[in-house]
Amino acid sequence: MKVPEAGRKHEPMESPPVGHEAEREPPQRVGVTGALGYVASHLLPKLRERATRIVAIVRPGRDAGRLEALGAEVRRADLEDPSTVGGVFADLDAVIHLSGMAQVPRFLPALEAAGVRRGVFVGSTGVHTRLESPGADAKRIGEAALRASGIGYVILRPTMIYGTLADRNLARLLRWLQRSPLVPVPGGGETPQQPVHVDDLVAAIQAALERPGSARREYDVGGPEPLSLSELIRTSAEALGRRAWIIPVPLAPSHRAVLTLRALRLPCPVRGEQVLRLAESKAVDIGPAQRDLSYRPRSFSEGIAEEAAALGPR
Repeated sequence: MKVPEAGRKHEPMESPPVGHEAEREPPQRVGVTGALGYVASHLLPKLRERATRIVAIVRPGRDAGRLEALGAEVRRADLEDPSTVGGVFADLDAVIHLSGMAQVPRFLPALEAAGVRRGVFVGSTGVHTRLESPGADAKRIGEAALRASGIGYVILRPTMIYGTLADRNLARLLRWLQRSPLVPVPGGGETPQQPVHVDDLVAAIQAALERPGSARREYDVGGPEPLSLSELIRTSAEALGRRAWIIPVPLAPSHRAVLTLRALRLPCPVRGEQVLRLAESKAVDIGPAQRDLSYRPRSFSEGIAEEAAALGPR
């Protein structure tokens, strides 16, 4: 699989072509869960640019000063505990849910009782796994609850999110590559990957919120095309001006080692399930998002070059 050319200029989200459903104005008052998280830090300024009134839904006790500085109204609720939700969704035109699809069944009754008719719910392509996974099962239950509801939901399932040094995904790889060109890869690194840049995900969220024709639809959101894990690692190294040497490691021993480390409560950056998922394709079909949301993601080579530049020299 060929890595997209680094020189291709990123095309921003475009308006629909003539004959396609036109955009509407964004809802006036939008509730955002997970408002202190990584994706929200990129989304909220974009919503403010569109004059959207933001209601940030934050756990009790969390410092929301930076949200208030942005002009957001802060409301407190623990979405894991229905007894705390109360009227937190009152008078909202829509909601953007960023804090986990598994929470949906717990707060969905309150959302419907408040009369919220539209929402964008950000989950994960992890629901496609064929492995036994309690986390994926919980996300599937959340999705099923939305389908059974009367809300005009849009489900967005991003792949691995990257884009800045706060992404907790490829930032770790870049820092590793700064220290060493040798990269042990369980499974050999041939499985397809399709990371999504955080700003491309944000653009998809905005489009899903503003286009009524996307209601009660579901979209996988990834990069423009798949590339193997080995290609991803080598492209990341090139972004740093370095070379990477892939060291294939058998999958089963790697999985056992991770389980042992975690059982002993020793430092381990991954879970056993994540190791096994290295044998599963992460390729997704972004065609529906391209068609309905004018989704135009940047190439991985372009996105990772931006992130590597932020890392600076070592």
